[in-house]
Amino acid sequence: MNLSFPALSALSLAALSLGALAAPPSLQGTARFLVLDAQDAPLVGTTVAGVCEANLGSFWNRETLVSRWSCTTDADGVCTAPITTLAQPDGKPAPCRGSEPSTIAEKGANPARSSYHAFFPKGVATSFTLLKKGASWKHGDYEFRTIANEQAFQSVAHRYRASHYAQHVQSSPAPDGKGTVWSTQGAHYQEGKDFPNLSYLTAQRDAGNGPITVRVVSLLSYIDFTYHRYTSAVFEADGASRSVRLQPLSEKVVCNMRDLLERKCTHHEALELVLDPALAAQLAQAYQEGARTQWVLHLTSASGHERRVPIAHAEFAALMQAAQR
Repeated sequence: MNLSFPALSALSLAALSLGALAAPPSLQGTARFLVLDAQDAPLVGTTVAGVCEANLGSFWNRETLVSRWSCTTDADGVCTAPITTLAQPDGKPAPCRGSEPSTIAEKGANPARSSYHAFFPKGVATSFTLLKKGASWKHGDYEFRTIANEQAFQSVAHRYRASHYAQHVQSSPAPDGKGTVWSTQGAHYQEGKDFPNLSYLTAQRDAGNGPITVRVVSLLSYIDFTYHRYTSAVFEADGASRSVRLQPLSEKVVCNMRDLLERKCTHHEALELVLDPALAAQLAQAYQEGARTQWVLHLTSASGHERRVPIAHAEFAALMQAAQR
């Protein structure tokens, strides 16, 4: 069949029109949120919502997809929002950026305008986000933090579950070879080895079912012009405030010439607190499944610096159970 030039031109225009009308390829990604109050407690029944816009292609041939998303938090303060975005040529989701401020509505309250949230960087199909309320949900008044992966997300979202710590408790021979040490360090996700900030528990028991020694180990990193050198831990026990001296394990400073001139050196401190056996047992017994309770340490220094270190009763319960087997 021979077609004239006008006929070929008409067919070409029709094909271009159909291509322009065809919907661009899309796929569904997932955004997971953990919503906490200022004291790290989960906010239940809070709805997070927003509008996400994905763009692909050049300025003259751009494909755009706008989708609305929302989810409401469960008892752990967690919610999951499916978000439709464009599919990149390699099949991965295109980055999707907020085209208007997201809203956060606590249960029974009006929605508060928040920040512009973005998802799916570098083609990752699931985004994990921590939202921690401060003075309000207004941009700049709360903490917004991207969480690296599922492991990191669960280490925060499930921190009140003894089963979470039980899955990650690790044991090793005691330094003197005469007993066993159990540690919950594996239950705490560490974002970067060069800037660790975490606290975990260890329990040591000598051979022959001797007494159990429980320690709180804190690895601290901060940028300052000098060491803070935390020396004391203040906490509540038996209805009264107690102060116990911390034991320094190690310290290190990383500082190049520019850091030194700007007085912004990176400092690392490793500290431990040996707990009274009766207190450790009491903290483990305070755990109740489904309850979100914690024990709080306040690390203080002579220079006036302070760190708040919350430790869930669930962590004590899982550690003691492992050490008593």
